[in-house]
Amino acid sequence: MSLARKLALLVAVPLVAVIGYAALALVTSVGQAVDSGRLADEVSLARTAGVLTRDLHRERLASLALLQSPPTDEQRADFRALARKTDADAAGYRGQRAGLDTVPGHFSDVLERIDTGLDGLPGLREQVLSGRNANLSAITFRYRIIAADLATLREQVSAGAPAELTGDLRAAAQLSRITEYIGLQQIAVLRAAADPYLTPAANDEVRAARAGVVDAAYAFSQGAPASWRGWYDRARVGDDARSVQVMDDAVARMQPGQKVTLDDAAWNAAMNAHLDQLAAVERRVDDAVVASVEDYRDGQVLRSLIQAAAVLVTLAAAVVVAIWLGAPMIRGLRQLRTAAHTAAYESLPAAVFALRGRNALGRATPRQYADAANDAVAVRGTDEIAQVGKAFNELNHSAIHLAAQQAAMRDQMDEMFVALARRAERLTSALIAQVDLTEREEQDPDRLAALFVLDHLATRMRRTNNSLLILGGEGSARVRKEPMSCHDLLGAAVSQIARYQQVDLHSEVDHQNLDRVIAAEMTDHLAHLFAELIDNATAFSSPNSRVTVVAAPSGDGAVVTVTDKGIGFSSDALAAARARLADPDQNPGAVRAMGLAVVGRIASWYGIDIDIRSAAKQGTVVKVGLPPRVFTRRADFDWFHGLARAAAPSRIATATSAGSSAGAPAGAAVPSAGTDRRDSAKISGVMTAFARGIGAHRAANGKPDRPTPDLVEKS
Repeated sequence: MSLARKLALLVAVPLVAVIGYAALALVTSVGQAVDSGRLADEVSLARTAGVLTRDLHRERLASLALLQSPPTDEQRADFRALARKTDADAAGYRGQRAGLDTVPGHFSDVLERIDTGLDGLPGLREQVLSGRNANLSAITFRYRIIAADLATLREQVSAGAPAELTGDLRAAAQLSRITEYIGLQQIAVLRAAADPYLTPAANDEVRAARAGVVDAAYAFSQGAPASWRGWYDRARVGDDARSVQVMDDAVARMQPGQKVTLDDAAWNAAMNAHLDQLAAVERRVDDAVVASVEDYRDGQVLRSLIQAAAVLVTLAAAVVVAIWLGAPMIRGLRQLRTAAHTAAYESLPAAVFALRGRNALGRATPRQYADAANDAVAVRGTDEIAQVGKAFNELNHSAIHLAAQQAAMRDQMDEMFVALARRAERLTSALIAQVDLTEREEQDPDRLAALFVLDHLATRMRRTNNSLLILGGEGSARVRKEPMSCHDLLGAAVSQIARYQQVDLHSEVDHQNLDRVIAAEMTDHLAHLFAELIDNATAFSSPNSRVTVVAAPSGDGAVVTVTDKGIGFSSDALAAARARLADPDQNPGAVRAMGLAVVGRIASWYGIDIDIRSAAKQGTVVKVGLPPRVFTRRADFDWFHGLARAAAPSRIATATSAGSSAGAPAGAAVPSAGTDRRDSAKISGVMTAFARGIGAHRAANGKPDRPTPDLVEKS
C-alpha cells in the first residue's frame, strides 16, 4: 500500500468520527448542558432575589412607620431586626452571584444595579433611624428601585432559557411582580391615609399599584401551568384576601380631596397575611421552576455523556486502525528524521570539516572519497519512505563529493601559490643579493638612494611572495636564529611597506624589560602580520596624515595599537573584515584581500587577538594582543638594539628587513622565514640618509626632490 493511501485511511476514520459525532452531537449537547447548568444557577439566584424582595418590602413598611410618626424604641428594634434579616439574605444573594461562572450580557447591567442598590442600604437605613434629611417619598422610591431591579432580574432569567422552560420562568417572574405591586399598594394606601385628604398624586399611585397587580396577574394566568394557577387562586379566596378586597374597594371609591379613613393596623394585618400567602405560592412556584430546570440540566448532561461515549468508542476504533496502519509508517518516518538530523548536523558537517585541512583526500579522488563515506540513512523496504531515504543518501553523497572537489581544488590552488611564490622568492632573493652587492660598492648618494628604492621594492616583493606562501600553507626555507625586541620587530614590519615615512613608532615594552624579546621562530611571522596591518593603515590614509604604532605591555603579553586617520570602514566592510580575520581559511576572495587573510592565519597560529574599531571617514584603530607565548628571555641580548633605537628619530622607521613566512597552526611544527643577510645597520643608515640627507642635498643643489613611487598595495 502506498504512503498516500495509508495517510488517507489514517486520516479518514478519525476525521469522519470527529466531524460526524463531535460536531453534530457533542458540540450541541455539551453546549446545552453547559447552558442548562448556568440556567440552574440563574434560577437559584432568582429565587433568592424573590426572598430578598419580600425582605425589602417588610423593611420599607417598617421605615414608613418610623417616618410617618415619632418612632418608638420598639419600632426601631423591629426595623433593625428586619434590616439584619435583609442583610443575611443579601449575603446569600451575593454568594450565589459570585458563584456564576459566566454572566450573560443581558444579565450584567441589572446585576450591577442591584449591587449598587444593596451597597446603599446602610446609608438609607441610617437616614430612616436618625430622621435627619429623611424624605419619605425619596426613601420609599429607593426601596422600590431595588425591588424593581430584583424583579427585572427574575424576568431576564428567561431570556437565555430553552423554549420548554421559558413560559414557566416568565410566569414565576410575573408572580413576583404581583407580590411587589401588592406591596406598593399597601404602602400607597398607608401614605394616602396619613395625609389630611387624598391628593391626586396619591390617588394615581394607588390606582397604578392596583393596575400593576391586575396586569401581572393576567400575564401570570396566561403563562403559568394549571397547578400554579390553582395555587394562586386559593391564595386569593381566604378571609385575609377578602378583607384586603373590601378595604381596597373602599379606598378605590375615594375621590381626590376626600379624607381616606382606614384602620392602619387592620390594613397592615390583612395585607401582610395576604402577602405571606402569596409568598408561600411564590416559594412553591420557585421550587417547581428549580426542579424543572434541574431535570432539564440532568437530561442534557446524560445526553451529552451518552453521545460522548459514542464518540469515544468511535475514536477508539479510529485509533486502533490508525495505530495498526500508521505505527510502522511513523516509526520509519522517525528513523528517517533522526538519521537526516544526524547527517545534517553531525556527520555531514564533520565530513566537510575534515576536508578543510591540506591534502585531506590523500591519494583518493573526490569520487572515491565520496564513495567511501557511509550512507546517512539505513533504507528498508520499497515504499515512499524508503525512496526518500535513498534520495537523502544521494544528496549526502553529492554534498561530500562536492566538498571533496573543493578540497582538491584548494590543494591545487595551494600548490599553485606555493610554486609561484617559490619561483618568485628565488628571483627576489637574487635581486636583493645583487642590489645588496651594488649598495656596498656605491658611494654616490643619488645612486645609493635609487638603489635603496629598488632594495625597498624588492623587500615588498618578498613580503608578497611570503603572503602567497602563507596562503598556500607553507613558509620560507630560511630560519631566523636570534630573537628580536618588540621595537625592532615593529621596525622590521615598517621597513616592508611603501609609505614607511608616514609611520610613528613607539614601544614601551622593551623599556621595562630588555631581557624580554620575541621568540626567534616567530619574529618573521609577526613582522609580516604587522607589516600587513601598517600597510593597510598607510594605504587608506592621506599621504599627509600620520599612522601611529604603539606597543604597550599588558600583563605577561603586550598590546600593539595601529591608529590611522584614513577613510575608515563602513559598517558592512568592518563586519566583513572581522569575519575574514575570524575565519582566515582561504576563499575565492583571499587574493583580493590577501593582507587580512594572511593576518588572520598568522593570528590563528599563535593565538593572537585582533580587534578592529572603525567608522567611515573617521579612521581605524587596530589592537593586536600578543600572548605570553610569543615572548622569550635572553639575558645576553645585544644592547646595541636598544641604543640604536634611542638614537634614531621617532619618525624614521627602523630598517631591519624581516622576510615573512607562513607556518602551520598552533601546536604543529611552524616553518620559519629566512633572514635578510644584509647589514641592518647599513640599511638603517641608508634609510636615514635618504630621508634626511639626500633630500637636503638635492634642495641645496637646486634639484627637485623626486617623489617616492606610488607602490601602495591595497590588501
